Amino acid sequence: MKTQNLIKNLGLLLMVIMFAIPAADSFAQNRRRANDCSQISNLTVEQNKQLNDLRTDHLKVMDGLRADRRAAVNESDRANVIEQMRAELTSHTNAVSAVLTPEQQAQYQQNKNSNAQCFSGKGRRGCGNGCGQGRRGGGRNGRGNW
Repeated sequence: MKTQNLIKNLGLLLMVIMFAIPAADSFAQNRRRANDCSQISNLTVEQNKQLNDLRTDHLKVMDGLRADRRAAVNESDRANVIEQMRAELTSHTNAVSAVLTPEQQAQYQQNKNSNAQCFSGKGRRGCGNGCGQGRRGGGRNGRGNW
């Protein structure tokens, strides 16, 4: 009796783990995709190395700025840190573009713009294809956009 319960509980635990890992991995892939340059075709080994170095440096700087933003006491300090973050993002984008050829730059901009659609909106993800149906979509209740 005890072994049957143990086997049943172990099977349930295994099923939960099997369903949880792919869901977590999918979420992590969506978060990584926003800054991923590996989707650009015809990158040389040197370009890959330079892009990885740029990304590593950029992430270190941004992590420090995020910590500063969280530690900011008033809105003016927070606004200053946010401006620094925007400036860092612009300089990183320019540095990445400087490494790429014109064709690769076009792919980079296209990937960047398509990923921006996924995270556009007021604090929530869009549907990715610009349809604009967030929480107020037609849905099954048939209310339409209001």
